[in-house]
Amino acid sequence: MDKETFEQFQAQAALQQPQIDAQQMAYAPQLQEQMQQAQAVLVEQTNPNKIVHKVMLRLQGLEEMPDGTKVKVAEPKMNKEGIDNTWFILDSHINQNVILSHLDIREIRALMDTLQEDVVDDLSLNWQRYGIKKRTDLDAINDSILINIFLALKRAEGQNEKNWLGKISVENISGGNRAFLPKKESFWSKFRV
Repeated sequence: MDKETFEQFQAQAALQQPQIDAQQMAYAPQLQEQMQQAQAVLVEQTNPNKIVHKVMLRLQGLEEMPDGTKVKVAEPKMNKEGIDNTWFILDSHINQNVILSHLDIREIRALMDTLQEDVVDDLSLNWQRYGIKKRTDLDAINDSILINIFLALKRAEGQNEKNWLGKISVENISGGNRAFLPKKESFWSKFRV
């Protein structure tokens, strides 16, 4: 390609660039919709109800397949009464309201101390009634309940979940199709051939 053809090519590209940029520019309604979609996907992926559901399945000795069917993988750790009581505890403490709260470490410690005493008392007093076959299972059940609740409360520490959701949503949108602004003409661009 000779110099004259190359310059014509560059001139044509410079003329077409504003049209290309205008077509790629995102509009405010589209940005709003993209942000809402990104937030909805993130909320669903980090939904605390999924955690409660998985723990409940685990206590029942079940695993859920991708098609929604449940397969028995182990013996249940508790009977229906114990499962119902455990579900109530987990669902009361692992939910959107909790993880979107604003807690500090002292509040988390106080909640965990109280909850730990309540769960230990309940399991130690009712283990036979709940159909728990081995006393050694009490620790595993207790840990399964308390660790998941603690992690849900930690998500709320310093309002981190809300901050994280907002940050990820903005990064998701700004990292995708960026709005292109027309290039400013410089002093030297007046001397182009």
